[in-house]
Amino acid sequence: MTISDERVAVSASSPSAENDGPVKAPSKMKHRFAVTAIQVTVVATFLAVWEWASRAEVIDPLLFGRPSQVWTAFFEYVPSPEGLASLSATFQAVALAFVIGSILGTVCGFILGLSTWANDIFGPFLVPLNSIPRIALAPMFIAWFGLTMNAKVFLAVTIVFFILAENARSAVQSVDTDLMTMARVVGLKGPTLVWKVVLPSAIPTMFAGLRLTFTYSLLGVIASEMIAATNGIGQDIVLFSSGYQINTVFAIIIELVIIAVFVNAVFQYTERRLLRWQD
Repeated sequence: MTISDERVAVSASSPSAENDGPVKAPSKMKHRFAVTAIQVTVVATFLAVWEWASRAEVIDPLLFGRPSQVWTAFFEYVPSPEGLASLSATFQAVALAFVIGSILGTVCGFILGLSTWANDIFGPFLVPLNSIPRIALAPMFIAWFGLTMNAKVFLAVTIVFFILAENARSAVQSVDTDLMTMARVVGLKGPTLVWKVVLPSAIPTMFAGLRLTFTYSLLGVIASEMIAATNGIGQDIVLFSSGYQINTVFAIIIELVIIAVFVNAVFQYTERRLLRWQD
């Protein structure tokens, strides 16, 4: 047998190079499509079972509502003057609480993270103060400020402040010590050190805290409104629940979910824009 014949025989008997290679993993697009399809199927199945159970009176429609009626109630409540007024009252308080609590919490967290003395003196107070249930303090805030926006804002600020303070302190303390040492060696200190080294390193952790605190500021305001208020989404939830208008209650919950998802997407987009330098 000649050398050329041997090569032909070997190539014919051995598997091709394409078959020898590892099996390619599905692309990210296919994976995302599959995950989305499963999620849509799960939600559609849940809604279909809920609708059937309500129509067949397996569950009480008065207590559990019905998806088709929730859909109708959503478009009746959300664009209505009452719904818009409640949304405005709630989110004015949420915006104020989020801004005030975020600024105060971030500044205090940075101080605790940068100053050993401040952290040793005031740091141990964060956990016990944050463990106080804010709902238990709501009646006291209402007694202090009355049925005004101030009571709602103050309650939510007490939630946002401690979350952001702990988050900012952890973010500052997690900055690479070698990076801090090199920055000090080249002469960076004070506000320049914070602006050029600490803040860029802490942004990812801080944005995770900001996304969380927006949700908690919303929860704090609504909880305060449910206890006592003259307007707001929380008051609407109590009103419609006491009147057994469960479909409208679900419609309000869906409205809040949509808003929370939208705000979270805005935070994620902003975070990606600010962190492009890491790519």
